[in-house]
Amino acid sequence: MNNMAHQVSAKGVVGLGALGRAIDRLLPDKKNIPVVFFTVKAFDLRRALLEQNDQWPETTPFITLCNGYIWTIINDFQSKLTHRPIRVGMTTIGSTIKPGGDIQVFLDGTTTAWGHWPTSASSVTSPSPEELICLKNFPNGTWQDDIRPMIRKKWILNAAINSVAAAHRLSKNGLLTAHGQELENILVESIELSEKLWQDLPWEPGAKESIPGQLWNVVEATSGNQNSMARDMILGRQTESDFLAGMARDFAGFKRLKAIHEKITQNT
Repeated sequence: MNNMAHQVSAKGVVGLGALGRAIDRLLPDKKNIPVVFFTVKAFDLRRALLEQNDQWPETTPFITLCNGYIWTIINDFQSKLTHRPIRVGMTTIGSTIKPGGDIQVFLDGTTTAWGHWPTSASSVTSPSPEELICLKNFPNGTWQDDIRPMIRKKWILNAAINSVAAAHRLSKNGLLTAHGQELENILVESIELSEKLWQDLPWEPGAKESIPGQLWNVVEATSGNQNSMARDMILGRQTESDFLAGMARDFAGFKRLKAIHEKITQNT
């Protein structure tokens, strides 16, 4: 996107693509929604935040629903430029643009959440009643005083599933079953890398041990869905690998994550 400002919908969604248009549909049918959602790719987030910062009152919360490890972008934006409330969020809503421009949205069994990423630099502004009303429009919408455990789990699954799907240009997630051992090997390193990225975040009892089973549950539940990062690879577009497997570049080890990131990025 060369300019994101004109991509703001009447309902406060920033970004192109099926996810932004799907979220637009979930919001109340009125203008002046009291929050702004960012559904852009992770590599576009910094620019989108900067472009939108002066367009909204400083009290308007910005809510990110992006894949990947984006905390460094948000921390830099928030600490240097604004006191605006910024919520880090996640969603498992699936969507795709069908031929002709129609949107197919997958809502069954999905979860959407946003809240605080507690650090010394993060905002701890409480959500307004209007913000919580927006949240209730999402299936299984939940507010989190500490969103990090949910973001970490989704990051781990995305780093494994999206990386393997993209590296092999698998059009649907169900094709990952043919690469099961590689997927599980990547998952092991993704869990280990998450402990570097979230150094001060303890695991709830049994949370880490349940991740392999959750990975295969996601693959099965989304077997017929297009993998967005694989689609980007097939179309020759930039991927979000820098914010997934590419996060391993700053640490020793993680040979599998580094190798798959190189495979993805050398052809884009």
